[in-house]
Amino acid sequence: MHYIGYILIALGGLDFVLGNFANINLTGFLGSASSFSPIALIVVGGLLAQSGKK
Repeated sequence: MHYIGYILIALGGLDFVLGNFANINLTGFLGSASSFSPIALIVVGGLLAQSGKK
């Protein structure tokens, strides 16, 4: 389960970097919620990564 968490963290980081520096929106299908998607991906990924380390 922690592998999925790390993948989500990487996607959140990639979405943040591409959105700010290359003007590429990976989560444009979410509409106005896409501005918060990097934060949500990183938080959910962090929670999943921590839950897998029991």
